[in-house]
Amino acid sequence: MRIPPIFACLIAAAAIGVAVPAAAQDQPGLSPTPQSGAPPLGGPVYVNPAQPGPGIPRDDILDVMIRRALLTFNDANATGNYNVMSAYMHPVFRQQVPPARLAEVFKAFRDNKIDIAPLLAHKTVFSESPGIDANGLLLAKGHLETRPWRTTFDLAWRRDGDRWLLWKINVRVRPPGQ
Repeated sequence: MRIPPIFACLIAAAAIGVAVPAAAQDQPGLSPTPQSGAPPLGGPVYVNPAQPGPGIPRDDILDVMIRRALLTFNDANATGNYNVMSAYMHPVFRQQVPPARLAEVFKAFRDNKIDIAPLLAHKTVFSESPGIDANGLLLAKGHLETRPWRTTFDLAWRRDGDRWLLWKINVRVRPPGQ
């Protein structure tokens, strides 16, 4: 009896499909599914590192928060438009200090055309350990590791629901020796 060619291909594919998993099971370390207690395929899965303290974001998250605040500050100074920066501020702060007031406060940065964006490629160094004060503010104080000029920051965020919103921003760019 002759098997039509199409059926011959299907039978061969089925035979290969059965043989390959069986062969893989016979070889050590080639199990198609991990054994109980073994790490998952692709390697072990690690949990996130522990928080540094109650309510304090992890170092990598805090670094992003600092850089975001400083970049938003820099963009506001470069464009003269403080509306976006104001939107990232805590609502209570926003009511007390509108965008026009922010423009007045940071006029010296605009007048001197200070661009801190390139400095943000440098490492963040804390002068004090980040923490939460008695008023619930998340504090971050330090500088960007730049030379010869030093760029320092003193930032604070206040919780609004599940988000930290900027409450205070103080940035200084100083020449050596100041």
